[in-house]
Amino acid sequence: MFALASIVKRQVVGPTVGRALFNATPKMTIPAMNNTSFLLNSTRGFKVRTSVKKFCKDCYMVRRKGRVYVYCKSNGKHKQRQG
Repeated sequence: MFALASIVKRQVVGPTVGRALFNATPKMTIPAMNNTSFLLNSTRGFKVRTSVKKFCKDCYMVRRKGRVYVYCKSNGKHKQRQG
């Protein structure tokens, strides 16, 4: 009889207490990031490939430290590194 009473009490009392505690907790707010500062501070990395090639007329190849790099004056997406 005692076990049945505790089960009924958990079903009736448990969810309402849990909801009250859940609603009482403060919500954490994340500060909004300024999108312009994020775009200005981010830099585009190299694409790492086994074979690199020029994509446009402004791309040029440089060999440094035993690796081949491709840089582009007009489009930063064309940067590549071999290896």
